[in-house]
Amino acid sequence: MRQEILRLCTGMPGPGLEECMKRNKMCHRTIWIFLCAAVCLLTACKKGLQKEADEEKKEQLVIWCYYETDAQRQAMDELTGGFNESSEDYRITWEYVPMTEFSKRLSIGYTENALPDLAMMDNPDMPYYMTIGLLEDISDMEEELGLKELYYPVLLDTVYDKGRLYGLPMNCNNTALIYRRDLLEEAGVEPPDDWETFAEVVKRLSTDGRYGFLMSAIAGEQGAFQILPWILSAGEDIQKIGGEETERAYDYLYGLIASGGMDADCINYSQVDVARKFAAGETAMMENGPWVLPMLDEAGIDYGIVPLPADKRRQAVVGGENIGILRGKNIEGAREFLRYCAEDEVMEAFCQKTGVLPTKRRLADCEDARKAVFYRQMETAVIRTENAHWNTLRDKLPLGIYQMQAEGKTAAEVAESLLEEG
Repeated sequence: MRQEILRLCTGMPGPGLEECMKRNKMCHRTIWIFLCAAVCLLTACKKGLQKEADEEKKEQLVIWCYYETDAQRQAMDELTGGFNESSEDYRITWEYVPMTEFSKRLSIGYTENALPDLAMMDNPDMPYYMTIGLLEDISDMEEELGLKELYYPVLLDTVYDKGRLYGLPMNCNNTALIYRRDLLEEAGVEPPDDWETFAEVVKRLSTDGRYGFLMSAIAGEQGAFQILPWILSAGEDIQKIGGEETERAYDYLYGLIASGGMDADCINYSQVDVARKFAAGETAMMENGPWVLPMLDEAGIDYGIVPLPADKRRQAVVGGENIGILRGKNIEGAREFLRYCAEDEVMEAFCQKTGVLPTKRRLADCEDARKAVFYRQMETAVIRTENAHWNTLRDKLPLGIYQMQAEGKTAAEVAESLLEEG
């Protein structure tokens, strides 16, 4: 407008007809673009609001899980998010409960009527909750899920009680010896295969600021899970822990600590803590499972994996998580979530993300060099609950290492205390 007044006052020539038409077209085009953008924005907002409204209409589900690494948390986010996208009627969220508090929280929730709809729990814990009536009987889903045809047979004992089905084996694992290639090459040694060689290599790899080997001996399930393979390797029967072979295993493990080859603070380290020590270069070798591999890959570590060194035999122990439905909760919604988790693509993606193994044998990828050892060990591994007293043994096994350190107990005394239960 100001330009037009100036033109009239000064007698300047105005724009020609062609210029006016060009400007008019540009103005119309700008308005048209603006209107299209506004329509798209309003449509997107409307869809967003509609989606939120649809989500609010869905029945809400909650699952508890003790996963703590970044990869595990991302996997749970993707698992629950994928289900929410696929389900028209239900929406699930997951809540973190520390592994050390998991059983306690379930027990408290049971008495206070504050349980989630589902729980992803350590597989040796499920038999106990089946027997006390905490979990929903889903035997009518047995054929649909294909439990007896598709899954590792060793896992079935963790989801069946008296022929009735109470859960879905979601993933599985076991432990092996993970070593840093550079440190072993620098020391001129190969990954040890037997106990005698292992002790020598551990001593050789131990330097100021670095231990040759590290494992978790923390109180509870994790420490027990890592100690048990050594007891079985010594030749002990899993159904009767506490004999001379058990004594030999404790004497051997404590010897690694006493010689300076293993950190005495192993009684305070979780399995993830051990992996962090390994990634930081504070130990050359560790006992751990496939769930720590994403962490090691992210750290850019060149590592190798072999079975744990053997004494009289080599015996892996099964780990992993099952999903159970809590009684009295949203049973139909929880069933739909189990069906989703049992899909090949869903289970495979979840296990790939977390670094663990699928429970369906047909999904085993033995071509994956990193996991080949773990897959092979699944075929002959044993389940912890083969011992009828596991609920008490899991506390006593790591306690034995502590007692030898802090109280001066002998391996024979520790073994004898276990024999009372095992």
